[in-house]
Amino acid sequence: MKIVIRLISFIGCCTGIFQFAWADVVLWPESVIVVTSNQRPVSNIHVISIVGGDARPDIQILNLDTVTSIEQLLSDGLPLDPMQARIMVDQRITQIGRSRLDNELRTAYLPLGTMMAYALDRFPVIIFDRETVIYGVTDLEQAMNRYRQWIEDKQEGFFNE
Repeated sequence: MKIVIRLISFIGCCTGIFQFAWADVVLWPESVIVVTSNQRPVSNIHVISIVGGDARPDIQILNLDTVTSIEQLLSDGLPLDPMQARIMVDQRITQIGRSRLDNELRTAYLPLGTMMAYALDRFPVIIFDRETVIYGVTDLEQAMNRYRQWIEDKQEGFFNE
């Protein structure tokens, strides 16, 4: 009988320890999407990779200014004559490579598509696990701390109920 009680106590302790360990891992998001611009660059990206350990989230930085950069690359210094301008743009596209340009344009429009998909109306914005949003922050360490605090507060409410 004592062995059964000890076994039940041991299992209970282990379950409690694993519950706390699991709770800490849940504080780290699986994915982080940042939508920003050249005027609002993201800082402290390295902090997540250092602090996150094995639970490191997938971080994706999307810059809304990328489309403008590609347009400038193709249109910079074009002549006024439409025919000559078209020839020059075609030459630039050939130099870049059509498939590479297509890939770059797809990537360039991804921030706008993301904003539309999540019905976001301003930036910068950081999206955690494709559901939690923090606006106006470009410091990833600060955003992560806010996210973790929010998760902790949410878990405390769950455990206190």
